Amino acid sequence: MLVFFLGTAKRRNTLAQDAAKSRASSVCRMAAWAVVVAYNIVGFIDIYSTIAAIDSGAGMEANPLVRSVMTHTGDGWIAAKLALQGVISFMVLWFPHWIVISFFAVASAINAGVVYNNLVIAGVL
Repeated sequence: MLVFFLGTAKRRNTLAQDAAKSRASSVCRMAAWAVVVAYNIVGFIDIYSTIAAIDSGAGMEANPLVRSVMTHTGDGWIAAKLALQGVISFMVLWFPHWIVISFFAVASAINAGVVYNNLVIAGVL
């Protein structure tokens, strides 16, 4: 949605048309839903694995922004993370272009690697 505040009216119109074309494709919609579901599953496991690694005493939050949110909001970081997941999921579903889906799938796979590492640190795996 930030894109609507940036760029020219012509560019915004082109992006809106591209998004509408992508949403019209059942293949793009199915692919977007698949990566969004996988992303949210990984996201929920990320919350669990982060808590497990921190509670085990063997890990700490590596992302300074998330660590700051944890420090200032306590368990409120979970709600913030879930809200961000919701916004990102909406954005991918709104613009299910193959480039967006591809980048999102790669980012989700990288996050799955982080989750795996958290679980190893926590001694769950």
